Amino acid sequence: MIRKELQIVADENISGLESFEKLANVSKVSGRLMSAENIKNADALLVRSVSKINKQLLEGSAVKFVASATSGVDHIDVNYLQENNIQFAHAPGSNANSVVQYVFSSMAFLAKKYDFDWRELSVGIIGAGHVGGLLAEYLEKLNIDFVIYDPFLDENHLYSDKFVPFEKVLKQDIVTVHTPLTREGPYPTCHLFDENVLQGLKSDSILINTSRGAVFDNQALHAEYKNHAWKCVLDVWENEPDIFMPLLSQVDIGTSHIAGYSYEGKEQGTAQIYQAFADFFCLNEAPAYPLNAGKKSLNVAIKKSDIEQINQVILAAYTIQNDYEKMLKLASQKSTSSFDDLRKNYPLRREFQHYHLDYSGFTAAAGKVLRILGFN
Repeated sequence: MIRKELQIVADENISGLESFEKLANVSKVSGRLMSAENIKNADALLVRSVSKINKQLLEGSAVKFVASATSGVDHIDVNYLQENNIQFAHAPGSNANSVVQYVFSSMAFLAKKYDFDWRELSVGIIGAGHVGGLLAEYLEKLNIDFVIYDPFLDENHLYSDKFVPFEKVLKQDIVTVHTPLTREGPYPTCHLFDENVLQGLKSDSILINTSRGAVFDNQALHAEYKNHAWKCVLDVWENEPDIFMPLLSQVDIGTSHIAGYSYEGKEQGTAQIYQAFADFFCLNEAPAYPLNAGKKSLNVAIKKSDIEQINQVILAAYTIQNDYEKMLKLASQKSTSSFDDLRKNYPLRREFQHYHLDYSGFTAAAGKVLRILGFN
């Protein structure tokens, strides 16, 4: 049921574009190379966070619909779209579970490396939207102490009793950041972690950033690193893809903005914008977007303690150190395209709920945690 007259220009790295090809003509381009020239005749744009969607790109084009297969929208000039009657859709929350599982995998990796039990640490969540809010749900079920800083939420929020000032959230053992990138307004997040904030952190803080790179002043983080015993996980960087390599060599885990890159996260994102596209163009006979919900057995060697068993399973499901090792190879390469290549060629990563475990060899405590995390 292809409508020949409908023209889509899409970021070539969006998952599941073959479903759109059943509805319209799709031209695939590099997201970073999307230009006014190659989109001028398009009816619709399908993008990711690497494409800046604004007046400079869209003025004079035929574009009527823009969709981003992402949760964040800091790359989109939403006001321009509204002012010019261009429909906008994105995928809020689509990769939230993927990002949360990245956080747990990071904690498992660090716990194994430094010999601690992450269940005994307190967690400070900065930003309680789709990702931060979901993380809070998991932490509550796991009976792990946590607090939240999010100045945009009020007392009606589910976890309002956990709200604390910014200064207090920074005093937790683990500080994990889940904010959009903003430069204006009463609470801008660009360089939220500047030199002054970094100097005030606990000397042994565990820092995790999966939001946007510029929330941390990367130069300041690099300069302060040597003065602390921080454990640091960065999935996002200032000036991607031209990242600050000296910082990469300091952190415990550094990855290429792939925290939300699970198979399920990418597919859910595409499914949301696929439905929005079909609705906007009144494609009432469009087939449902196909989602693969199959299961796979996960076989691991049974360790002795609860936390060893938990960490072993988490890291078997998502071997996060492999992503870090690939990033380290960038240090010897000068081309910024390598960063994008890691994202473009990212291997299949399934979420925890994809895996089935034989719980007979696990302790009751480990089994409870793993079930809460989603393992079948």
